[in-house]
Amino acid sequence: MFNTVDVGGGLSDFWAYIREPRPHRWASWGVAITLPIVIFYGFSEHLIPYEKEKTKIIYFENWTQDRSAAEIRAEWVARAKATTRANAEKRAEYQRLADMMGVEYDSAEADKVTRETLGEAEAAAAKQKKPVAVPRSTLAERAARGPQAQAAD
Repeated sequence: MFNTVDVGGGLSDFWAYIREPRPHRWASWGVAITLPIVIFYGFSEHLIPYEKEKTKIIYFENWTQDRSAAEIRAEWVARAKATTRANAEKRAEYQRLADMMGVEYDSAEADKVTRETLGEAEAAAAKQKKPVAVPRSTLAERAARGPQAQAAD
């Protein structure tokens, strides 16, 4: 049965069938196309429902009325120092990446601003590589090492 497959003949028969004038041909095509689209849309929208995230608008923050100008300035400076510290840490990571890749990366001007803003000690601390958490051994690794190593863990 499948030895003599005639794709061209099948397509020509299908095309001849489509072209025959039938009284409800266009309505049938409309239903045949619209029904699967509606079903797929329904599955895609309602099969796994999720709640859309609501937008949050913050108009102002509450501060006490008797805040002094010095307190306001101290908060500004603290936020600026935190931002500078985060930027210095990110810049240090980029410097390490550039060193590994052999690419020239100069952050001298930005490092100068960081030292002026944070001070020498804190700027140097921001450039230090953060320690990576020590990975814990898995049960399979401990079993593979044997009973003597398990006593040490």
